[in-house]
Amino acid sequence: MDKRLLDEDEVMQICFVTDDVDKSAQWFADLTGKPMPSLGKAAEPEEAKAIYNGMPASVGCKIRMFKFGNIDVEFLEPGPEKSAWRDLLEEKGPGCHHIAFRTRNLTKRHAYLELKGHKLLQRGEFDGSHGRYAYYDTVKNLGVMVELLEFDKDKEAQP
Repeated sequence: MDKRLLDEDEVMQICFVTDDVDKSAQWFADLTGKPMPSLGKAAEPEEAKAIYNGMPASVGCKIRMFKFGNIDVEFLEPGPEKSAWRDLLEEKGPGCHHIAFRTRNLTKRHAYLELKGHKLLQRGEFDGSHGRYAYYDTVKNLGVMVELLEFDKDKEAQP
């Protein structure tokens, strides 16, 4: 079993959950001088194959992603259904939801995080079917969730 979380020495993304993605992203664009990014969304349920709290789920969200040289800053508005996004928004209000790390082996990193006591809360496939995400409950220790992002183009072979 691996004794590490990171495949790379960098944070890929920080995400803020909000009840109005357009308003929040516009505020950030005005603050930073970055152009307003296009509106994205979660994959459709058939493509996403999402799991939430261990059960198949239909989860949706709207996303605006700001690209910086070293990190992406994501603003995410969850749909009305129960999800890891909606849960944190309802519990804490708008704010930081997760920090994301890229992995080449989600299977190994999943086992490592669960061994450390961090339960998988939600996972699914990206819109466009080029990879997947997984959120882990690190809120008690970190104040936010940890997200792992695995892309098909650099994925290691897994059982």
